Amino acid sequence: MDDILSESNCFKRWFYKYLCKGLYPSIFGAISFGYIGIPTNIQEMIRRQLPEGWRSYLLELLNLEQWFTLLLGLAVLGVVWGGVGSHLRTSLIKKHYEKVKEENRRVKECKGRLKQEIDSKVVNCYDFFSYYLHNNYFSKLGLSIDERVSLYRLDLDLFVCVGRYSDNEEYKQRPSRVYSRNEGCIAKVWQRGVYQDVIPFDPSLDLEGWVSYNVEKHSFDEETVRQINMKSRAFLGIRIQNSKQETIAVLIFESINDNGLKFSKIQKSVNTVEKNNLCHLFESLESHMPNLQIARAEGF
Repeated sequence: MDDILSESNCFKRWFYKYLCKGLYPSIFGAISFGYIGIPTNIQEMIRRQLPEGWRSYLLELLNLEQWFTLLLGLAVLGVVWGGVGSHLRTSLIKKHYEKVKEENRRVKECKGRLKQEIDSKVVNCYDFFSYYLHNNYFSKLGLSIDERVSLYRLDLDLFVCVGRYSDNEEYKQRPSRVYSRNEGCIAKVWQRGVYQDVIPFDPSLDLEGWVSYNVEKHSFDEETVRQINMKSRAFLGIRIQNSKQETIAVLIFESINDNGLKFSKIQKSVNTVEKNNLCHLFESLESHMPNLQIARAEGF
């Protein structure tokens, strides 16, 4: 249940967690109804099993009729709690199953497309990774037209964009330049593993402040910053490493709004399993991706 409720807020997670623990209330309700329904002489015999001091003390608090009324109320509460909890637990498990089923369908769809392209000996890696980013992150996380997700591969100390998606056609264009691992928020991601930042300056109102912030905080040169097409205010980058703990790629989420990215939700989505999936995809497609080292050796 903890995994199923991991994306809920603290109060909802606590409420659902305890509501789903309906087994003990159900047992208590069944026993209470059983006690209320048995003959009076047997009830008295059961009560006599309690120490006399306890019986006297309890009767000082409430008379026998009031205790029966309280027991009946608790029995009803226990049965209702158990029934609602059981129904909620089943509903949550079913919902989680459907979610996992949909995720598996998307992965199978991606694998099917990859196999089809490999079988045809033609693999458009950029289109494939862009399609993967759309299905596994952009759509799943409910990102808007103001957001973008990009995947950069490390090659000769340079990061090359190998996939990008946004619902905004202007932001989804494939970049023509490569990025140094010592420049921009990519550098922070490469160094730290995870990096997030929210720029306090709105470029539509204070372009100079936005430019200065990027130059000082992210080590960009001013000319490069001014040429950036998507002037983002919120960033989240996650490093992808192989089994040798070598950085092979970084995943960058961006938004032009300062509150456009749900950082914790994104990090939960890009978990260890998902990082391994990306790593395996890179290894499978390595021979189909452009290689700067080979290009340099050939004189390009």
